Amino acid sequence: MNYIYILLKTIIIISGDKGSGKSTFLLEVLSLLRNDGVVVKGFVALHEFENDSYLIKNVATKEEALILQRVGGYEKRPYHFHIFEEGVEKGSDWIEDILEQSPSIAVIDEIGGYELNGKLWSDSFTRLVDSDIPIIFTVSTKPLEQVIKKWNIDDSIIFDSDDFGDPNKAFEKVKKWIQLTRKQ
Repeated sequence: MNYIYILLKTIIIISGDKGSGKSTFLLEVLSLLRNDGVVVKGFVALHEFENDSYLIKNVATKEEALILQRVGGYEKRPYHFHIFEEGVEKGSDWIEDILEQSPSIAVIDEIGGYELNGKLWSDSFTRLVDSDIPIIFTVSTKPLEQVIKKWNIDDSIIFDSDDFGDPNKAFEKVKKWIQLTRKQ
């Protein structure tokens, strides 16, 4: 008897509007995964409200890097932020580390307009999506469909703001999805 195996790529997307709690939900799910022995690598974004800047924080090493600083209002889009090249390089290096030493799951917080326009870690994220490494990432609601289309993401689990109140339920679903896709 012949068997046909369909290899599924584990991609988990957390989507919501700005300020909806995507990153907080992501951190809660990651904590549950790590407590369960899942090896997680990648980074989360942190908003520094005092100076309206964004840092990325490596979830494995806790190292931080400044990535964006607001320099104008929304009317100046897409030039309302200064991009710190050192932070872009750091994020790309962390993704490169994921590609070289595959964790149980990679985390990227957040993919959006910059990446859709080929900036920040667009190229590194493309290589990550093309790999067989399971990924969990955040994206705002507005560019969600564009992100799915650009990176040809077929099968995935998408959590939205309706799910943010129950990270334990999300953890169980993510755990089962990882087990299912890794057994194929």
